[in-house]
Amino acid sequence: MDSKTQQTKWSQFLSLIVVFFFWGFVAASNDILIPVFKKWFVLSQVQSQLVAWAFYVAYFVGSVIFFIISLKSDILQKFGYKKTLAVGLVLSALGAFLFVPAASAASFWFFLAALFIVGLGFSVQQIVANPLAIKMGSPQTGAHRLTLAGGINSLGTTIGPILLGIVLFGMGNKEDSAPKDVNLTKIEIVQKEYQTHKDELAKNVLELRQDNQDDPAKVNEVIAIVEKNIADLDTQISSINQNPGANENQVEAYTTALGEIKQRSTNISYPIGFVKDHLKEVKMPFIVLGIAFILVAIFMLFSKIEDPAKEEEAEIEEGSAKFSIFKYPQLYLGMLAIFIYVGVEVSIISNLPALLHTKEFGGVLEHNIAPFVSLYWGSLMIGRWNGSINVFNMSKTTNMLMKFIVPFVAFAIIIFANELSGKDVSSFYIYAFWILAFIIMSFIGGKAAGKTLMIFGLAGVVMMILGLVYPDKEIAKYFFISGGLFCSIMWPSIFDLAIAGLGKNTGKASSFLVMMILGGGIIPLIQGWICDFDKTSPEGVMGITWTHFSYVIPIVCFVYLAFYGFVTPRILKKQGITMGETTAGGH
Repeated sequence: MDSKTQQTKWSQFLSLIVVFFFWGFVAASNDILIPVFKKWFVLSQVQSQLVAWAFYVAYFVGSVIFFIISLKSDILQKFGYKKTLAVGLVLSALGAFLFVPAASAASFWFFLAALFIVGLGFSVQQIVANPLAIKMGSPQTGAHRLTLAGGINSLGTTIGPILLGIVLFGMGNKEDSAPKDVNLTKIEIVQKEYQTHKDELAKNVLELRQDNQDDPAKVNEVIAIVEKNIADLDTQISSINQNPGANENQVEAYTTALGEIKQRSTNISYPIGFVKDHLKEVKMPFIVLGIAFILVAIFMLFSKIEDPAKEEEAEIEEGSAKFSIFKYPQLYLGMLAIFIYVGVEVSIISNLPALLHTKEFGGVLEHNIAPFVSLYWGSLMIGRWNGSINVFNMSKTTNMLMKFIVPFVAFAIIIFANELSGKDVSSFYIYAFWILAFIIMSFIGGKAAGKTLMIFGLAGVVMMILGLVYPDKEIAKYFFISGGLFCSIMWPSIFDLAIAGLGKNTGKASSFLVMMILGGGIIPLIQGWICDFDKTSPEGVMGITWTHFSYVIPIVCFVYLAFYGFVTPRILKKQGITMGETTAGGH
């Protein structure tokens, strides 16, 4: 049968997209692990970003190893797609199972090694699964299948942090996670924050007194430090109680004092046995993930998934011999674009828990972070589902109507999932305005990759600037979270532009682009490094904290992405290449 008339092999394809779900599930769950590890391992913000670094550097290392081996022997043709994919799944399972001894040892570096191995397995899966999805049917519908797979990936990124949050912190408390009462005065809000921190420390003291696995001297030493902080909190609370009509300067003084006490609290090094006890909850979800990886690997090996014809791969050889990245400006500029895109996508959310933890943004604690992580990654789901509408043949009117309906259906799923976890997310409703803005911009961008990338890059710049300057921090955080919306369609747009005109070298160019996922491990470190200036310069910069100011990094990133969207169609035009339509997908 001619490949152009092949039907999509749906039974095989549906088996494959389970892998895409796992990528999203684990990648988004990292953002819950970051504040947990930061707290119990007493890490700086830049150190906590090593979680993202370990995961995304593994993609780069895995791609390089795969590429080097493939120079001597074509792995996919020698072992087949199914077996290679199964090896990647088993490798990720090994990494997931290593979370158990890492938690038992309470070793941050052990956790990073385990996460690196999970990412290494994912790199193999990524290299295999993307082309396999494209080849499971007609070439004309290959991009459509990848779009659907990207939507499943985004579903994983939305659900992952919610489920991991439930495992680590239990079901939510709606009263605890509710937005600030607008009827409270400023001093009452500060008083509530004092009490919240005191309750957290008092809980730790209670658990420390029951600790029978650590050196009693060390336990008593830590208890004394924690109780000193509680005593300082009590002093301030007593002062606030006697000064209910505090003026602006007095409120600021109380807030500053709370920030100093919280900083001392984050520097407390708890006994190793106590830390192990708090990390034991990490074990179960990764045991389940490891078992799931193994089961999917076995299923893949015995499935009816067929390897693509070998002659398809042979076509690449002639063009590959004389291949040079520097012959194609769209490619080397695109490699930098992928590096920056993945970097900014990860950096915005990886540093968001630290931002929300600042006094400016309400001092949100670790157990209430999951809904915001879910909303961010869910924003990518909203954008990709919106882009997926172009896959289906429907009238212009129906298409336009669905462009408005589908994003809000995805938004409703995010709200519903968080409500089921016991969290109060009523404050999320205002996010509908950002979704509406995204829909309008998607109409302006149309189906042209360059124009869409430029518009969404500029939108990202505007959103990050507004997040920096908007006075109401309850609103400002949504400008930062909306970065997920405008990142949502960038992967396929950059990919389409970068490989245009590559012909027989498309496969090799794609492997170089996948290597650039490394950006997800580097750019969050840079932003985290800026956040850490808050320790040495608590007065901040330009009237805001350094953690808040660190969001200038995403601004720079979005500027380049907008530039790439603007300049690349012009580069391609000089080469006599006219771009077609693009569809939404995800890495």
